[in-house]
Amino acid sequence: MAAAFEERRGCRSLLSRHKLALGLGFFALTAVADIRMTLAGMGGVLALEGNPVMRAVMAHLGLEGGLWLEKALVGVVCFAIAKYGEHEIKRGADWIWRVPSTKWARAWMKRGDRSWIAYIPLYGAAASQLVAAASWTFVEVVL
Repeated sequence: MAAAFEERRGCRSLLSRHKLALGLGFFALTAVADIRMTLAGMGGVLALEGNPVMRAVMAHLGLEGGLWLEKALVGVVCFAIAKYGEHEIKRGADWIWRVPSTKWARAWMKRGDRSWIAYIPLYGAAASQLVAAASWTFVEVVL
């Protein structure tokens, strides 16, 4: 019985084993949803884009091209942070200990495997895109 318990304890959850692939899938799905909802909501009117940098990119590349470029750049940065950050946290890289700014945060980092925090930007960006896509539904209902 103890061996069975140890075997089950050694198994990691699906999310734990595949957090990068699941995060990338979640990011891609929400990116497509946000792009589609944004294009539908804007109706081709570039002036509805509130971010001046994004508006300039969209004016140069087109509405859809600008949105795809922005999502791709954010996705690449979040992927790099997750992949590199997890590895560096797990190996205990010296520079990692300069990131937490308080004694409490450094102590928290030392109490266990905290490599999962490298995925916060990826999952956070995906969740933000989901909220952004959903907000277009709210705008359409209100207007």
